[in-house]
Amino acid sequence: MREEDMYEPIKAWMGERGFTSYPEVECKHLGGRADIVVTSGQLVGVVEMKQSLSLDLIEQALRWRGFAHYIWIAIPYQPKSFKKFVSMVLRDYGIGVLTISKFGSVWPAHMPKLARRTLPDLKEALTEHHRTAEVKGGQSGGGYITPYRITMKQVRHYLTKENEWRTLKDILDHCETHYASPRASLAKALWQFEAAWCERKKEGGKLYFRARLLEGSEMAKKKALRMLPEKQVNVLLALSAKEWRTPTVIAGMLPGGNVEKARRFDSLYVNSPLKALIKKGWVEKNPVGRGQYRLTEAGQAVMKDGAGGES
Repeated sequence: MREEDMYEPIKAWMGERGFTSYPEVECKHLGGRADIVVTSGQLVGVVEMKQSLSLDLIEQALRWRGFAHYIWIAIPYQPKSFKKFVSMVLRDYGIGVLTISKFGSVWPAHMPKLARRTLPDLKEALTEHHRTAEVKGGQSGGGYITPYRITMKQVRHYLTKENEWRTLKDILDHCETHYASPRASLAKALWQFEAAWCERKKEGGKLYFRARLLEGSEMAKKKALRMLPEKQVNVLLALSAKEWRTPTVIAGMLPGGNVEKARRFDSLYVNSPLKALIKKGWVEKNPVGRGQYRLTEAGQAVMKDGAGGES
């Protein structure tokens, strides 16, 4: 039985006893991470999990003394009883033992002692992200809920919701971070480690960031198209990916438009929507030709999956 397989049975067992479970909680004060932290009112407990009982596991549990009211270790069920020395250590230090059967049943082999005085560090480290994230205690391979992950989750949610280029100041005004020097550190992290979902550009000496519209994210594309003002949608429909078009041509293709009106008032019809669509990265301006526009790859993807047709 793997450590992460023990999490759900323990979570259910704790829930029946009024405890809420939080997996993979990092405590800065100790520089360590608890497999599971459980809370019930003011009470805080820690569960450390391993595939077998060992002195290393007991030592791992002991580091939470003074920080948790209850401490448990959790292991797969073993028919053999513990050695006397191990039982003595567990009893003397007040560590409880939970054994988990292959069917998911949880059996307490030792009951923990209540420690009445504890420091608040562990409880202060808990966030809603620990409870709701799809991470199981004891998970290996980088599935931890760290301050970095919490920061990036907030930033990604904000940029996805905005669906526009945003400065670092905009991001920091709406997202709390764990960085001591947030401007430089966040910019570096978004550029070097989060490029898969975040893109950046530099304009007028300022850095701008936005969430990428990922390939295959059909629902996101449809939602993005639905949220556009009608004028912007009409301009997108009038554009092509294969040829550059002038504002006059675009205006003449709009619903109710005609060539004569377009010649006289093209800027009133399309300049504002074009600027907004360029800002989103869906339209580009010809760097060589004068006042010519076409769809970008991102714009093509939005039109194909969002509108259900080819550009």
